[in-house]
Amino acid sequence: MAIEAGYVNEISHPESPEEVSVAYYRTAAARARRLQAEATTPRLKQYLRELIARCERLEGEIVSASEKY
Repeated sequence: MAIEAGYVNEISHPESPEEVSVAYYRTAAARARRLQAEATTPRLKQYLRELIARCERLEGEIVSASEKY
């Protein structure tokens, strides 16, 4: 699979952050991991590592917030 900028942008910027679910962030992190495995430049690999960390952090925040209620 060739890495396309639109594909990376799609997982970087969800349309509606207020309505994004835990499943969205898990899926986005998994997609970013697949892209990272194919990435050939250090900068893209670093960007995807940061994106994965961000998705995991946001997923954790949603889970923590849902446990409070």
